[in-house]
Amino acid sequence: MMGLKFRIEIPYFTTFRKPTNTSLIGSYSIPPFTTIRGLISNALGLKRDDLRVQDWIKIGIKPLNPINVSTEMAKILKLKGNGKKYQKTFPSSPMFKEFLVKPFYDIYIAGEPEKIQEIYFALKNPQRPLYIGASDELVDLTVYEPIEIQSKVSNTVISVVEGIHEECIIEKIPYKFIKDGKNFYLDYKLVSIPKTNKISENFEIFDYEVDKVSLL
Repeated sequence: MMGLKFRIEIPYFTTFRKPTNTSLIGSYSIPPFTTIRGLISNALGLKRDDLRVQDWIKIGIKPLNPINVSTEMAKILKLKGNGKKYQKTFPSSPMFKEFLVKPFYDIYIAGEPEKIQEIYFALKNPQRPLYIGASDELVDLTVYEPIEIQSKVSNTVISVVEGIHEECIIEKIPYKFIKDGKNFYLDYKLVSIPKTNKISENFEIFDYEVDKVSLL
């Protein structure tokens, strides 16, 4: 199996919006797996509803900065209509919005060598401008050379893992889209995000040289 690591740095702030919130614009602590696949799909130049990257790769996520969540009061414009037709007036309402200050992550992906090479070249030379979170929040990427990786069991992992574990932030994160006819549904995973640099339990991990990563 081939592995690829790339580093995501947002220079200012961003929000990974929780879609089920109504009175608060809440943010996930990490970019959802769907967001990372969307970034890769954008680099490849795929169409909006092209979900093929979901079948290509597994993903690992490692926060590099302490998760710093701030809140602001935002004025939200809302469309009025029935879903087919909208009025040109935009009623607004104030609500609180969470955002992450200077978030910084290492992202690890793994898959078949030809797919990883294709993604590697796309991230180095993206077909479209890359952003993460909102469409005006550009991202700086550092892309490393692909390497061969092997799975093994380790008592230490540095990345986000599935399930509930001690000394972690627990969140239910969007994992992938499921298409049912013309409709799309979100599949979620419950994950543990380490508050420190590692989780000390036995896991199946993939060794990215010095980094021991759980892939989901």
